[in-house]
Amino acid sequence: MKNVFKLIFIGGSGFLLSGCLASERDMGTLKLQLKELNDSITVMQANQAELATKMEDLNRNLSVSSENLAQMDAQMVRLSTKLDDLSAVVRPGASSAGEVSQQPAGQNISMLPSDLFAEAKNHLDKGSYSAAVTGFKLYISKYPTGESAEQAYVYLGDAYTGLSETKPAAVAYATLLQKFPKSKLTAQARVKYARSIVPLGKTDEAKRYLASVVQEFPGTAEASQAQAELAKLN
Repeated sequence: MKNVFKLIFIGGSGFLLSGCLASERDMGTLKLQLKELNDSITVMQANQAELATKMEDLNRNLSVSSENLAQMDAQMVRLSTKLDDLSAVVRPGASSAGEVSQQPAGQNISMLPSDLFAEAKNHLDKGSYSAAVTGFKLYISKYPTGESAEQAYVYLGDAYTGLSETKPAAVAYATLLQKFPKSKLTAQARVKYARSIVPLGKTDEAKRYLASVVQEFPGTAEASQAQAELAKLN
């Protein structure tokens, strides 16, 4: 009988011992998994920090690029007005590119194209939209193919927009798109045209124009603006 109890005791102790050993192995495995998880989290946090730094650098570079583009656009506008001035003093239809119009001594053009354009732009910047409309319409009528004609149509639309006259604004932008299909201002004009026709109930057409900017001018500021406008309309 005593031998039976000894066997039971030894067998039970062995079972308990094996259970303890199994638990220790499980705990060791769990600790190892936790360590691996912590290491993975540390690596992910480091990658996120690096990504955040790269995004900040990218945003700064984009900001600088946008400023540079704005400066280039301003320089192009100034250059265009200077070319207008040169064209104004060259006799239309002259047989030679260097032949200038013959005017009486001391008689000058009353107002150069650059002056007319600059005056209208000054009114636009100051919020004198009616005067700006008058100035840009006069410029377009006098110099319909002038170097600044394309920009004048955009500014004319902007002036009408400032007056909350969406229909003539849309007409100004649409005229640019029709007369100058290869203009460098096409993307800008499409976005502004789309905005101007939404209040006129032409939402579907506006969406098409905005989508065309996203598709044809990817990576540009106008594409980003178009995406933002599409988000508002959807």
